[in-house]
Amino acid sequence: MIQREGGPTLKRGPTTDDDTPVVDWANLPQGTAIEYLDASLHDAHVVSIRSNLLDRTVSINCDVEHLRDFHHLPEGFQLILELEGVQSARVFRYSIWPGEFSVPAGVSREEESRLVSQYQEKWREESYSWTEFEKSITRECEQVLDIADAALATSKESVALRLRGHLNYTVYRQVFLRAQKLTISGSNGKIFGLKEFQELGEAYWEAFRRRQLTTSNDFPGGLPRLVPASGGGKSNDT
Repeated sequence: MIQREGGPTLKRGPTTDDDTPVVDWANLPQGTAIEYLDASLHDAHVVSIRSNLLDRTVSINCDVEHLRDFHHLPEGFQLILELEGVQSARVFRYSIWPGEFSVPAGVSREEESRLVSQYQEKWREESYSWTEFEKSITRECEQVLDIADAALATSKESVALRLRGHLNYTVYRQVFLRAQKLTISGSNGKIFGLKEFQELGEAYWEAFRRRQLTTSNDFPGGLPRLVPASGGGKSNDT
């Protein structure tokens, strides 16, 4: 009789007892809470992703230069998204439809947007190796994921994180992670609650909006420096 060493490599299928809805972006259960994280993660650069299969964790390091400067955070400060009890890690790429496409000259912005959307609907979503994706992100070679948008779905049992953006500013990627828990921290050890994390970005974009409303006629010598509103936006950490 042959004895097998190690744990089983076959995963059992679902049973009639598995009736708890799984929080996953592929099919979100009704009533799932969704929080959009664009305020703090839009234009962030994912500079490293590290998985630990034994500990079932995925750690995502994000460099958000404009928030670091705005809040006077330490040089080299990064935001860290730490997922624990990871159940799923997926990344998708797109094969572009090879047919002819062009936007006629003189069309409105609305018509141009409609034509581009129709064209992109012909692209094919394809699965991509998570291991290769992790390896492709290296700060030393400026291979970063530039985040366009981010969202978090939560339930009592799990969380699902979605990141979308361009790798090396050229190829589009969609990243999906499902885990039992998400912790957001700074590289200086500070832990951020979700509300506090959101406020980091909201303070910056509010200041950005105020600055945009200021005309150059009000400041002939140039627009004022982007700074936090009085009493807010500045970190107490050193």
